[in-house]
Amino acid sequence: MKIARNSKWGSRQGRGKCSAPPPPHFAQHQDFAITISWKPSSKPNQFAAMPPLVPSPLAVRGLSIRAFSTSAPASYRAPPRETHHHRPSSSSSLLSINNPVSSRPANSGSRSAPAPGDVASGMMNRLRFDAQRSLRNKQAHLDMLRNQKNSNDYLKQMPRRWDAGDVYSPHDMSPVEMQKWRKRSPRSGDVIDALGIRPLDMYKNFSLIQEFTSTSGQITHSSGTSLRPVNQRKIAKMIRRVQGMGLYPTIHAHPEMIRDSFFPERR
Repeated sequence: MKIARNSKWGSRQGRGKCSAPPPPHFAQHQDFAITISWKPSSKPNQFAAMPPLVPSPLAVRGLSIRAFSTSAPASYRAPPRETHHHRPSSSSSLLSINNPVSSRPANSGSRSAPAPGDVASGMMNRLRFDAQRSLRNKQAHLDMLRNQKNSNDYLKQMPRRWDAGDVYSPHDMSPVEMQKWRKRSPRSGDVIDALGIRPLDMYKNFSLIQEFTSTSGQITHSSGTSLRPVNQRKIAKMIRRVQGMGLYPTIHAHPEMIRDSFFPERR
């Protein structure tokens, strides 16, 4: 190996050794040159200074690819890991069905404690769920009470009481047939005093006259009208006056009151 340096400071040559590096200001001169030559030694057992080994591009490429690879090389195989899959048998599952504590994994105690925010959010979700459940239960209870009230009202309005085993046709459930079985509830107070009207001035009020007469035109007894004796006499006088003038029939209801039965389309 020969190193030749040509500069204004002179030239140096050496064999098998390198001289000291040039001073720092030496690189500023343009006439500095280094010549490296390799000659094999005549002695086989003695080696001179060997040149640096430059890696080939393929080797560098392989190293660069392997440096950024996360998988092991094909020639290297990791030993198989021991898998511990503990699957309980059917008998052990049946025996531990009433023991939820034993069915928990052993490492459950090693879990970290929940954060305070998680505990608060879980509590809020639980309270919200309880409020929604109570609201649904309350709504269902109100619906049940409403349906029960409607059913009781319909049963009270139905005049005919059906027993088990009764045979009926759809026509028997019509309002016309139900009207035949209707029973008027007795009044508990005096209507004349409650309304503050004068019965002798109501001779054109056919609906009022119908309430105090039967279907054959007879005056209803005071036990059915619940009127005071004075008002009962005034009502009876008014009914006899209307029937005497021919404004109200004596053997049937007034035509204005039974019009809907003959002309249902006018309803």
